[in-house]
Amino acid sequence: MTAHPTAEDVLLIIEVADTSLEKERMLKLPIYASAGIPEVWIVDLAAGHVEVYRSPRAGRFAERSVLKADASVSPLAFPDLDITKVW
Repeated sequence: MTAHPTAEDVLLIIEVADTSLEKERMLKLPIYASAGIPEVWIVDLAAGHVEVYRSPRAGRFAERSVLKADASVSPLAFPDLDITKVW
């Protein structure tokens, strides 16, 4: 690779938030959505869940779901990959 990755190269971003949860939601999510990143997960350590954001449109994510600690999730880019209890 001869250049830095661009938004088109990114399939999934995972942010881990302890004290930075509001920064992740308010500052970073709009940037990622505007760039067209297809999927973002925010691992909320304090609440013990994962917020899954998908379908970026007009600087926002159209889909948001919250998964509890015992749930499993698969990245859009790798639907056969089942991830359980990553947080």
